[in-house]
Amino acid sequence: MVTLSRKSKLVITTIIVIAAVLAIALPLASAQAANTAVSNIKTLKAQGNIYQTIDSNTIKYYPASLTLTIQPTSTTGPVKKFDVTGGTLVANGISYTFTSGNGGVLTGRHIVLLQAQGTSPDGQSVTLKLAGQYSWFGGNTLRIGAKLQTQDANYTLLMRAPI
Repeated sequence: MVTLSRKSKLVITTIIVIAAVLAIALPLASAQAANTAVSNIKTLKAQGNIYQTIDSNTIKYYPASLTLTIQPTSTTGPVKKFDVTGGTLVANGISYTFTSGNGGVLTGRHIVLLQAQGTSPDGQSVTLKLAGQYSWFGGNTLRIGAKLQTQDANYTLLMRAPI
């Protein structure tokens, strides 16, 4: 277990609030007709940490890795839409599997939003809500803030992915 300082808790809380505002203020784009071309399938691989608030004073975090397979459905206009066709999140020895979802890339704001549904190892449903901002400066990275909702608890993810 790791105990964080007050300053670290404030930074984590600020990042969580920013990710939540992005997820609420910018609606998730729903997918339209699917493009079945296999060559368009992309894989997003991210590394970071997953955070769990046990009580108001304790935050636990563990290393996490996320892999999502996405397929573009619409590449015209200011919102590039895609479907989530599969993926996994491995955190603290637990593997969550995602089977469906959708999202979009708001090109004018350099923002990625998605929502994916899946299952935990014991068969319970889970939902991943993700907001990310990509940048071409400093190594072409996607900074991700996400929320994993399970039937038992809610978790916050802070991750980075090369793009």
